[in-house]
Amino acid sequence: MTKRLFSHVTLALSFLLVACSEKPQGSTYFPLQKGLSWTYKVTTEYSDEVLQDNITITNIGQQTFGTDSYYVRRTNTGIDYYLNHDDQGVFREGLRTVVETKPRLDREKRFVLRTPLEIGTEWREISRPVLLLRVYPYRARAGKAAQVPMIYRIDSITATVTVPAGTFDDCIKVIAYGSFKSHVDAVQGEIEIPLVTEEWYAPDVGLVKQIRSELQGESITVFNKPIFLGGRTVLELEQGP
Repeated sequence: MTKRLFSHVTLALSFLLVACSEKPQGSTYFPLQKGLSWTYKVTTEYSDEVLQDNITITNIGQQTFGTDSYYVRRTNTGIDYYLNHDDQGVFREGLRTVVETKPRLDREKRFVLRTPLEIGTEWREISRPVLLLRVYPYRARAGKAAQVPMIYRIDSITATVTVPAGTFDDCIKVIAYGSFKSHVDAVQGEIEIPLVTEEWYAPDVGLVKQIRSELQGESITVFNKPIFLGGRTVLELEQGP
């Protein structure tokens, strides 16, 4: 897996990452106040290699674009994410890469956390594969153009999780499931490839852990020859606000 591909994986996942002033901004589980910063350890596992990296996310304050104002979060690679919040939750509304002069606004709100913050709350968002590799006839990221409907659900509001930054209690745990079909060959036809995301949000901190699995870290073979290789990425908070 090339360094460029791993960097893309890290950035693709980073839009799902989140987190004092007298008046709280965002959610207690998704703070948006200017100056807050998070550093995560990123471990990506394939059956034949393990890759490690770090990503830092910093809230840089509010910016106005057109007639609207956004809370901007910036990665250490210079990608800006434009977020907002209302009584329905916290959501992303656009992004800007290092080669763009203005943000690309989303057509619809992309919720990160949807209210009410209670077990059973569900919402639907579109995702894309970021880990799946096609390894034959050459190794490359697969399914990057796929639009995968993911169903997000709050599974717990009292979860405990331990990461390098410490142990966090009373976390909200969100689980998301989705799948898409991809063509293998004339014999196998199309196959269903599962995508699963698990996220833990701690009060007054934000995202403390995320696990993303595609094809459950396994492989799809034809006549004993690997065609698709699944992966698993774990983000763990190392230093938070």
